[in-house]
Amino acid sequence: MLALARSARATDFSQAAAGTSGSQFLIFDTSARGIALGGAMTSVTDDANSIYWNPAGLAQVPRMSASFMFADYVAGITYNDLAYAQRIDDQSVLAAGVRYLNAGSIGGTDINGQANGNFTPYDFVAEAGWGQSIYEMSDNESDVMMGVSGKMIHSSLGDATANGFAGDIGMISHIYTTERNYDIGLTVQNIGSGQKFDQVRDSMPTRVQFGASFKPIPSLLLTSNAVAPMGYNMYGAVGAEYTAAFDGDMAGALRLGLSSENYSSLGFVSIPTFGLGLKINDVSFDYAFQPMGPLGVAAHRLSISFNLPAMASSRYREP
Repeated sequence: MLALARSARATDFSQAAAGTSGSQFLIFDTSARGIALGGAMTSVTDDANSIYWNPAGLAQVPRMSASFMFADYVAGITYNDLAYAQRIDDQSVLAAGVRYLNAGSIGGTDINGQANGNFTPYDFVAEAGWGQSIYEMSDNESDVMMGVSGKMIHSSLGDATANGFAGDIGMISHIYTTERNYDIGLTVQNIGSGQKFDQVRDSMPTRVQFGASFKPIPSLLLTSNAVAPMGYNMYGAVGAEYTAAFDGDMAGALRLGLSSENYSSLGFVSIPTFGLGLKINDVSFDYAFQPMGPLGVAAHRLSISFNLPAMASSRYREP
């Protein structure tokens, strides 16, 4: 983090630096639940998708967690994500995941502008993560978790390909008070070596996120994020999730998110996101809807996750 701060300039985190970082697919959000909450997941994430949102959240996986997401974007672009996390002892959780973005078929031309067939650009990410509860920093008033992840990146633009490497680091703390509990989180994402297609190596889309969340009542979650991305303006996000149990084995969720990330380019209509969730035993089905403003379309995400509950433990505490 100190090396990043030393090499970055203030203008790198403003609209004046728009277009100066590459590998933008790395900040395409995963999990329909997180997207429906406006991306305000830094302090909330607690399943296999933590490998993307904040690796410290992996420490909250009770036993095993797996998730798959399909996203339908504009112009035939699709985005798939698969993540798996496994608790290995009372403190630690290991995780792995892959992400794949397919831009669809595009007509190619030669140097003279003559058609020479179609090609399909794509981006691929393979990542591994680790999260751990830090008992030495925890007490009756707070629980502290930390995590790291690393990722290998590969992109293809037909005849041209490029590789890169990056890592994330994060922390989450549960704060226990007499009235209600709070969660705070911090993560720095995409620190590393960018991709080089020709002569210049692109900067990574590094961003710093700080989040806080709490439950005013057991069935209502309120969460927020402040985000400083390299190559763009700082922005904020908030989300709300209301859950209701139908019976002992089923529960539903309604979600609303607001994010100012795309406001300057897509306008006010791009700010809200909406979502639904259904949990049956240990399996969850989630859907997120995001309008795309003047593009005249909307993005849809579907995800399914499987989370095994915790086994008896003298030290593990459900948040």
